[in-house]
Amino acid sequence: MTGIQNHTLFSFQDPEDFRRLKDVFESTGYTEANIPRSIGVKELSAIQGHNITPLLLHRTDRGTPLDTFIRLFLIKAPCGIEAVRRAIRPMKLETWMKVGLVRIKKTSVTAAVELLPYKDLLLAFDLPEVLNTPLKQNYVMGVGSSTITLANLTIRRDSHRTLDLGCGSGIHGLLASPHSKRVVGVDLNSRAVAFATFNSKLNHISNMDCVQGDLFQPVTNQTFDLVVTNPPFVISPETRYIYRDSGMQADQITRKIVQQVPDFLNEGGFCQILCNWVVKTGQNWHERLKKWFENIGCDVWVMCSETDDAVAYATKWIRHTEFNDQEMDFSKRFQQWMTYYEDLGVESFAAGLITMRKSGNRANWFRADDSPEKMEGPCGDYVENGFELRDFLETVKNDGTLLNTVLRHSPDIRLEERFKPSELGWKTTDSYIYLSKGLAYKGNSDTYMANLIINCDGQKPLKDLIKHMAISLGVSTDKIIPTACQLIRKLLEQGFLLPK
Repeated sequence: MTGIQNHTLFSFQDPEDFRRLKDVFESTGYTEANIPRSIGVKELSAIQGHNITPLLLHRTDRGTPLDTFIRLFLIKAPCGIEAVRRAIRPMKLETWMKVGLVRIKKTSVTAAVELLPYKDLLLAFDLPEVLNTPLKQNYVMGVGSSTITLANLTIRRDSHRTLDLGCGSGIHGLLASPHSKRVVGVDLNSRAVAFATFNSKLNHISNMDCVQGDLFQPVTNQTFDLVVTNPPFVISPETRYIYRDSGMQADQITRKIVQQVPDFLNEGGFCQILCNWVVKTGQNWHERLKKWFENIGCDVWVMCSETDDAVAYATKWIRHTEFNDQEMDFSKRFQQWMTYYEDLGVESFAAGLITMRKSGNRANWFRADDSPEKMEGPCGDYVENGFELRDFLETVKNDGTLLNTVLRHSPDIRLEERFKPSELGWKTTDSYIYLSKGLAYKGNSDTYMANLIINCDGQKPLKDLIKHMAISLGVSTDKIIPTACQLIRKLLEQGFLLPK
């Protein structure tokens, strides 16, 4: 049996082999922080593409166990049998073969799965070559850009019970385990459940259960404080891959999740969905999505990170899996996708994060906007704070109420100005404010607004600060109040200003 022939892999006869396997990798320095230092690259993502392989082979020719593991699992190069035997001691090569980690062909060993260090985890998932085998429908993806985005945006407060819906190799459930009393990972793909179970044991995670089933079916009558999901959100006319294609029309998989998840959330619980949705010709996507959340008892924040037109979207996702397609095959598939989009009346596609919070005892709010261009570090706390700020804004809808509040500026706020030479010396060309941590929003500013912001020090009500601003401008206070309040609300929404 090879590692890609059967989904009943990953069953060590001796449970202690999970500990031994993790120890073997950690003892060699096979970690996310150490590997780049060892081979002279900035980060692991740099180990991609055929053009860098000869250089990396040269840098890993010392014959150390770490070199062997980098060659085997990152460069995907065959390694000598004796070199692998030395690297994996005290484990036996036959044990690795039997569990489906490696294959042996004549005098060399090759990887049968990906084994990637990510944060403090060691993760197993499918090699890309599985997409060219009969198992392609059950392909289990690893750490992609969507994985990293959702991980960085996940709210990390303490959770009694967390659900990783569509868990794949189990990454989000594993990351949630330190701040969760119990984690459940659910996936329709039995191969994914096998990977997730293996990864939980490999990383000594004892508070996570992985079960097979369709969406919420395996957790009927259970509720959670946190649901995280990176579902098969690609909008395609196909059902070729469980991880990519939902089999539902357009973005109905996401709509189904948002309409069902409130029944599985505790009051105050969050659901976070990384997804795509369609933008139909002549239709405002904000209004279209807002209808999804009517009368479901949740506050909602939709952050749009990017948009693609139909041509770019189809090309990206077909190439993502059909990288060995001949041009004729690609053209045929591309036309199929484009016809599907035309029939749906789709103009473009949006990608982003939907965060829901169950708040069933009052009127709910809906927020939809573009995400900041940059996100500095883990941002879950900033997403949660965004909900608190919007709650506050719901209490100050009247300008008079807002003017009586006392605000403070974020400690993460920064002001930058750019200058160019002029006959009178330096002349300001640009002035903008931005946040240096978390959701790093950025916006233009002038001297008057910058001074108002810095004077929000938690001491004086906003009306006094606006009065002082009006004097500086040489205008009446009443004249600038509507515009100033509008700007203040935006600054509050994005976290530049905070309630006292």
